[in-house]
Amino acid sequence: MFFDQSFQQQLRRISTIFLVVYLFIYPFAIVLVAFDQVPVWGTWMGGALLILQGALMGMWLTVRYHWYGAVASALILIISWAVEHIGATTGFPFGSYSYTDVLQPQIFGVVPLAIPFAWLLIVVAAVGVAERLFHRDSRPVDDRYLHPTRVLTAASFALLLDVTIEPFAVYINRYWVWASDESGFYYGIPVSNFVAWWVTSLILSWVLLSLRRSAARKGQVPRPFMQWLPPTLYLTNLTMFVVVNLARGQVLPALIGGVIMLVLVGDWLLPRLARRLRRLAETNP
Repeated sequence: MFFDQSFQQQLRRISTIFLVVYLFIYPFAIVLVAFDQVPVWGTWMGGALLILQGALMGMWLTVRYHWYGAVASALILIISWAVEHIGATTGFPFGSYSYTDVLQPQIFGVVPLAIPFAWLLIVVAAVGVAERLFHRDSRPVDDRYLHPTRVLTAASFALLLDVTIEPFAVYINRYWVWASDESGFYYGIPVSNFVAWWVTSLILSWVLLSLRRSAARKGQVPRPFMQWLPPTLYLTNLTMFVVVNLARGQVLPALIGGVIMLVLVGDWLLPRLARRLRRLAETNP
């Protein structure tokens, strides 16, 4: 079978290699971009890192959910590419924008290949963050039910990441540019972009969680494989945007990202501190 034990082991090994490569490059990428020291020959690395992380998320989904994870990954890639292609060629639903030639290669000369992989990364990571917030007690997530709050929260965290991404991508990495007739209250980025981002994230999160529900109702139990990976990648990317935006003088997106980081770290840390204090109180009455 396609998803036999041997194939699963191979996917796990490749995922681990991708993660090690990403973690090795990550600190250098932050420093080089923050201090505007990326060499001309290294401009391709931004897109390569997005593809690497998106591919890592796709393999992670496939290991965890087999066919359902692979199908979810493919649908997220296809739907996000279609929305971006329509957006870049018509101005709907995001607003009038176009991709520069920084990210290569480009699908049909319009949407960079890295962009659908970025959507795959962000959606899976945002779903992971939402689940982390709603499941603090370490019990496995019950995928048999598609809770609207989980979908809404995941879409909202994807949008919050975009709020920190946009100034970074437009004014620092110059991945895309907005048309001169577009204007907005936030670094000249139109409100329609953020509305469309939230709606698109909502749809993609629903697709992912719906397929996970189908897997659960077929009796498939998620394989125990790096459950911490999605929220970890969310935080590493958020950290990069915060540091780089701050270093390059874009204070507002850095502050927004910093607040999100504090909320997520506090959500992870405070219950552990409370449990430790409770144990100390029990042992020292």
